[in-house]
Amino acid sequence: MLTARRLYGYVLVFTLVTALLSQQVVGWGWLSHLDARSIRLTKPFQGSRDTFEILVMVGLRGIIVTICLPWMGWLAWKRRSWMPIMGFVAVLLFETGLAGALKLAIGRSYPYQNGGRMLVDAGYMAFPSGHAANAVALWGFVAWLVTRGHHKRRVIAYSLLTIAWSIVGVSSWILRTHWPTDILAGFALGGIATITVVGLISAIEKTSQA
Repeated sequence: MLTARRLYGYVLVFTLVTALLSQQVVGWGWLSHLDARSIRLTKPFQGSRDTFEILVMVGLRGIIVTICLPWMGWLAWKRRSWMPIMGFVAVLLFETGLAGALKLAIGRSYPYQNGGRMLVDAGYMAFPSGHAANAVALWGFVAWLVTRGHHKRRVIAYSLLTIAWSIVGVSSWILRTHWPTDILAGFALGGIATITVVGLISAIEKTSQA
């Protein structure tokens, strides 16, 4: 059960992680230097790009929405409640807004731009990774919704999702579409969006039952 204390705790941790990563990117900290080094490690994988281009689609917003929105519509009809659709859309809008605002505020180039040189300037929008944020926020919310009241199913669902999230992150890194810190920040923002909406839904349901 997501208590108020847990909600605040999770959001605080994810917010601190996002703040730390943002500071490192803007201030060219040691994590930024690790980012630059990590991209050089992707060269041996360049011959397998086709595979990773398919795997990274797990975090593609259009694909997730195409799969999950009809699913949420079916659940809304079955449960006679608009909450599945409204919750999914709320997570989508919140996560997209958070990621978009931070992209505009930070302004970081993608690894494939400028010959692989990292730049922090207006006009770039690599940080944070939208794919990572989508994967955590949208798939995470769906997993929470469909496994409510089933602890074992929830453990299995989130175990599988952790593997999927890792695949998205590694694929994005190997394809040089994002620096590692972009991906970590995307995961953190996705967590903030999911947990916040889940907390809001839980509060609404408690209020309606009171």
